[in-house]
Amino acid sequence: MLNSEQTALEGVILARAGKMNDAEAKFRQLVQEQPQTTSLILLASLLPPVYQSIDDLHQWRNRLEGQLKQIVEAGLNQDLEQSFAVPDLLSHYMGLNDRPLQELRAKLYTAPQHDDWGKKPQPASDGRIRVGLISRYFKDHPIGRMNLGLSAKLSREDFHFTILAVGAAIDDIGDQYRRQADKYITLPEQVTALPEIRRMIAGLSLDVLYYTDAGLEPMTCTLAQSRLAPVQCLGWNNPVTSGLPTMDYFISADGLEPDDEAISQAQYTEKVVRLKDMAVYFERPAADASPGGRDRLGLPLDAHLYLCPHALYKMHPEFDELLAGILRGDPRGVLVLMEGPYKEWKQWLLERFSRTMGDAVRRVRFVANQDRQGLLRLIRASDVVLDPLHYSGDRTTFEALYFGTPVVTLPTNMLRGRFAYKMYKSMGYQDCVAKDKADYVRIALELGMNKDRREQARHTILAGRDALCENDAGIQQLGEFWKSVVRDHLKI
Repeated sequence: MLNSEQTALEGVILARAGKMNDAEAKFRQLVQEQPQTTSLILLASLLPPVYQSIDDLHQWRNRLEGQLKQIVEAGLNQDLEQSFAVPDLLSHYMGLNDRPLQELRAKLYTAPQHDDWGKKPQPASDGRIRVGLISRYFKDHPIGRMNLGLSAKLSREDFHFTILAVGAAIDDIGDQYRRQADKYITLPEQVTALPEIRRMIAGLSLDVLYYTDAGLEPMTCTLAQSRLAPVQCLGWNNPVTSGLPTMDYFISADGLEPDDEAISQAQYTEKVVRLKDMAVYFERPAADASPGGRDRLGLPLDAHLYLCPHALYKMHPEFDELLAGILRGDPRGVLVLMEGPYKEWKQWLLERFSRTMGDAVRRVRFVANQDRQGLLRLIRASDVVLDPLHYSGDRTTFEALYFGTPVVTLPTNMLRGRFAYKMYKSMGYQDCVAKDKADYVRIALELGMNKDRREQARHTILAGRDALCENDAGIQQLGEFWKSVVRDHLKI
């Protein structure tokens, strides 16, 4: 590995751990070793996984935007012919409209384009619409699980699917994608393969190229900046706009977006497609163990457990006042969080909680990260699941509702704060949807402290879960949209 690559890797590892001073020093060293635009972008994009306050969050945001603007105003630009764009993940957890930031990021790069790429293809001889699905996560990953239905549930008389999987996916979910695909292509992960990958995808003569996510990792973040098909769509698994002129449509749904379509559209550079239902097929989770396990996890048997089973970078500083209100309102309440991959995340969060929660911080418990079955058992052992403010849970919320554990949520006016709300809306149940922060605390305490109320919610949720389970209505609606685009927009 070249010295500059080693330095960049060390900086990324330090940043992920939350060692911000050390990470910044590494990225400044990288700028000296390799004075390219990518090095400056890595330095500018440095964000901690846990913020110490709202002011801290906004200071980091201002630093990010300010340094990126300096790069653009200096006329610096990274050519993506044989280099990766820098994925941006943590800024999406700040609870802010990311469209201006994403548009700014788009100005940092020049992506290869070609007159022959993305042209309207000739209709397929069999009349089918040729759809390419692309992601790194077509494997045992939440994105892989939630998108299995795209190629499995749409008619093969109407559609031909090419799965474009970044890197090898050797597991059961990856095997299912291979079996479902009309054509399955493993894309190499090396940056040197980018020119050939672009030519290959463009040569497939796709009608539609659908990114289930873009921006989560370097390959799809980079490929999305080139026009490789006449229609390119972005799914909601990375729930922010791409900011790219090469992305035409953002696939969303009623309920995932605020009712005011102008407020919704203002958050995207793509045209928002509001399906009636989410284009996802939730399979019923299999639980191979009975509820319980509090004692094994070191959790009190007689406490009211309020579980927030999400990554700690979802713990927005505004969420603290809600968590503190719940713990102060319920003397038997215990907040249960997952430890995360780095001990520093837990330490940083506890430091913040000590300031924002006072003595209530003594009733915060961390449990080790769980495998899939362990997480399901933990959900079933808890009394209430708390949906994070500003970044709602998707698959985790579905699994909690499937087992009847009530999820308290406060929807925001952005898609990433509305997953749980959308699921409740599909079920026709709104009792756990808060109107404001005080209402969130009230609902959580009512469910946590009142067993009868909790059981009533549980039975209602269990009765309505079939509206979510193995329902392909949204996928069929997405198929109809693709037909409409190919027929009307492309005039084929």
